[in-house]
Amino acid sequence: MNMRKLLIPFLLLFVVTGLAAQAPFPTAAEAAAFASSKTLVVLEDDMFSLYNACIQEAMEKNWTLTPCEYISGEEFKSKRKDPAFTFLVLTQNRYDRDKSSATYTFLNVLMGKDVPTLENMPEFGSFPLSYSGVDAEKFVFRLELIIRFFQDHVKRIIQDPTVTGLKFLKYYNVNVPRLTGKKILFTAEDLSPLVNTVEKIQALYSYGFEIVTQEEIQQAIDARAENTVILHKVGPETTQQAGWSYKVLMGCDDACIYYFNYHIIDAKNPDGFLPLDFKRLARY
Repeated sequence: MNMRKLLIPFLLLFVVTGLAAQAPFPTAAEAAAFASSKTLVVLEDDMFSLYNACIQEAMEKNWTLTPCEYISGEEFKSKRKDPAFTFLVLTQNRYDRDKSSATYTFLNVLMGKDVPTLENMPEFGSFPLSYSGVDAEKFVFRLELIIRFFQDHVKRIIQDPTVTGLKFLKYYNVNVPRLTGKKILFTAEDLSPLVNTVEKIQALYSYGFEIVTQEEIQQAIDARAENTVILHKVGPETTQQAGWSYKVLMGCDDACIYYFNYHIIDAKNPDGFLPLDFKRLARY
């Protein structure tokens, strides 16, 4: 069980409910209706929001599946039950198994439906962005890549909603064998201390990789660098809440997820990419 709430900073206007199961996967009828919907992007109620500026730029450059508009959290409350709308919205999530009581910011693609809570709305996608409270600068430069992924992901659901495995990002681990001809870019901060040098990684993984700066990651995303994959890692940063560490490998050219995994942070398994992750990649 986890708890999810709508993330509308600076408004003290939260929707908080219990979630006994994951949000429902869209039915065939709901999947078919997505393409004729209007997508409403819920913005933060902060005129200086870095997220707002970056999500609008990412949508305007990449989203072609449906018409879109930008709305406030208040407007979301009044429109969320209307099936004519789909929504791109930030939520905060907390998990019962997470003894740290940490909360995580996710970006969600939901369809409007007359249901009691946010958790009952059909969910076309859910992507971890950061621990709650982490500076948006840590993830906003990846939003363009995430929006490109979401658009392709939704198209797959529309084309064949019987593939219910698409409900979870781990579905895309079927792409791991395709990594062998690609170069993976890591920042030192996103690697655990167990594999934070070229020598440590080479002992486990013999394919292409580089340890680079965040600016080089952004340049690769902007250039849609061919055969180049970046790591999107969600960790506690400076929040000091050692909960879950999420790891997503995404292609800069195709916005495809090639690997998804997560682990509970502890003394044996610190935050970041682990030796176990490299061993899983090296199987192919």
